[in-house]
Amino acid sequence: MQGKGYFQIVEKNEKTVFYSVLIINIAFLFFTRFYPSMDGPAHLYNSNLIKHLILKNNFLSGFYQINSIPIPNWISHFILSISKLILPGWLAEKLLLTFYISGMSISFRQLVKTVKPENLLLSIFIFPFIYSFLFHLGFYNYALSFVFFFLTLSYWLTNSDSISLKSYVITGLLLTLTYFSNVLTYGFLGITLGCVVIYKELEKNSINIRQLPEGSLRKLSRLAISAAPSLIFLFIFFQKTTFISTTERYETTELFKWINDVRSLIVFGYQGEEIYTEQFFHIILILLVFSLFTAKNQSITLNKTTILKYLILSFPIFLTLLLFFILPNGASAGMMSDRLCLLFFIYLLIFVATRTLPIKIKSIATFLIVILHLTLLIKHTITIRNLDKDASQIVESANYIQENKIVLPVNLSDNWLEPHFSNYLGVEKPMLILENYETEVGWFPLLWKQDSPNIQLNGRPSVSELKWHQSVSSKNKVQIDYIFLYGNMAKKNDIRWKELNEIISSEFVLRYESENNYIQLYEKKIIISIIL
Repeated sequence: MQGKGYFQIVEKNEKTVFYSVLIINIAFLFFTRFYPSMDGPAHLYNSNLIKHLILKNNFLSGFYQINSIPIPNWISHFILSISKLILPGWLAEKLLLTFYISGMSISFRQLVKTVKPENLLLSIFIFPFIYSFLFHLGFYNYALSFVFFFLTLSYWLTNSDSISLKSYVITGLLLTLTYFSNVLTYGFLGITLGCVVIYKELEKNSINIRQLPEGSLRKLSRLAISAAPSLIFLFIFFQKTTFISTTERYETTELFKWINDVRSLIVFGYQGEEIYTEQFFHIILILLVFSLFTAKNQSITLNKTTILKYLILSFPIFLTLLLFFILPNGASAGMMSDRLCLLFFIYLLIFVATRTLPIKIKSIATFLIVILHLTLLIKHTITIRNLDKDASQIVESANYIQENKIVLPVNLSDNWLEPHFSNYLGVEKPMLILENYETEVGWFPLLWKQDSPNIQLNGRPSVSELKWHQSVSSKNKVQIDYIFLYGNMAKKNDIRWKELNEIISSEFVLRYESENNYIQLYEKKIIISIIL
């Protein structure tokens, strides 16, 4: 009896437990100046460019323009750009990530509260998936999309019967915010809402299933009206955007291993983290088994209607899993296997968190999840601190670059997470950095102008293995002002950099070198002569 009383105390204080874990998670953001990721520097840099374009920077407006297509991937850039009007880059990033961590955890808790309020303790299960592999790759918009995914589901479950203008507007706004975060999540949100409509109508008309189509169509039509603006945006986006898909895929055995190991939570080292992450899946499976026994003890009748209800409710889970195994990883915008793997576990969490479970099992499972999560978080923070040192050095070296100049970055780093780290140069001041993948693909807020000047290095449109954007229609030519090298400087002596080294020695002079030789910044000699 005493043990059971203890578990009841834990459940009664669920709110305190939840927000304590949330505060700990946010605190980890502030252990470093930046929280580096692969694409994060590019998002910060392009948000700074957007800010300066809005403020009418004539230099940058000669090269870039804001995408006129209503594309997804706007949410993180919007938050960062607005924040950058008053905050430095590192603090704008902190604000975005704090919003993400708080938003995803609280919105998931709200969803659990809406569906199964007695299971609020299980809402803590979302925290490990906040710090996912894709989040650490800098897929901020995809990560943020789950905030609106949970909020929309929660709101619709509560207000699907309402025909007031307010419910139409709020549902439409939430759907639009999901769209402007990520199109994949938006699509699955639509499927999930459709399943919820049919499920609820089936519950209401379980005696007379013939009334199901009429009631479902009525609610689906209301949902379609609310979704109309975002559906129009989606249509325009697919009409105007071309994806360069590939057939690259993983072996089926590898994908099965991803599920068992919870690949979505492995970030910096598969072997070092797998031993922890696979425990998450095993705990979820155990909870599913216990929920089946609980259902059996409650004598739930498995008639045709009950089976149909469970099939409808679990349809998004099976669809995600099916696509995970059949779609190539290179489909659409790429990394589709990783996206679908995370989405599958998000659905699985929702399903588990809404099952009927004994208090003791919920408390023990929650305790184990928190311990595993914090262990992983500590392991990740060690790597994040090292990455932050590199990021901070790069930001510091920007002090030696004049505003509104053109910088050619050369990545010599041995770290696979640093291909876009040169973008940290441009998080505080306006400059043109010639490594900006976002402006090339067509589904981010910024694009190159068609008539932008052609950028050259010593009269050349490319050098060694380095290529940068060239405008076919423009005859105007401008020269690169700075060459920025970062990483392992021993690589600079490789034969492939011979042409670049020759240009540096003849046309440029060393402007700055970091103490640990991680950074070398070269400035065009003609600039120095003008300054002197």
